[in-house]
Amino acid sequence: MKFRDRIFSSFLDDGEKILYVAHRHIVIFKIDAAKPMFFGLAIPAILYLFFPQAWPIFVIWGLVGLLVIFYYFIDWYYDAWLLTNIGVVDVERNGLFDITATRVEYHMMEGMSYTIKGLLQTFLNYGDITVDKLGAQTFVVLKDASKPKKLERLVMKYQEQFVNERSVRDHHALKGMLSDMIAYHIQNKKIDSSKKDK
Repeated sequence: MKFRDRIFSSFLDDGEKILYVAHRHIVIFKIDAAKPMFFGLAIPAILYLFFPQAWPIFVIWGLVGLLVIFYYFIDWYYDAWLLTNIGVVDVERNGLFDITATRVEYHMMEGMSYTIKGLLQTFLNYGDITVDKLGAQTFVVLKDASKPKKLERLVMKYQEQFVNERSVRDHHALKGMLSDMIAYHIQNKKIDSSKKDK
């Protein structure tokens, strides 16, 4: 089992498999982590050069800086879309103990769109991607998604696979029901004809 499957397994239903995990662009994590890297790691390292006798303070300062960077990494990593064999699960983390998951199954998707705004987003190819749920005012958004056009194509590919597999399953189920009905009808005809013969 892959690491991502273990981390996100609590968001899956029985028989559901993760096909792809789409995260926000890595530049978002780097922008968020820049301040704690500077104030939490660089400043104590520079101060240590001038005041080496105060090293315990700088070690604690650096550890706090590392914890803040780790927090930003977890926040970035858990803000993702899980593309599964059944649908899209939007996982959103707001703090350590606030996780929201929204599911849109492939047969319930009404449409998709993506938006790339600004020079940085255009240059680095990231933007917001949205999936609308059929018959509801519900939609899921992955903000600052990396390569949104590629992600849109991937969702559509998995949706097409799901629809094809479902139609094959429905075809086999219908075929089984029809053969059962025919067998039942033939069996009843034999019983009726044997009663008439008597």
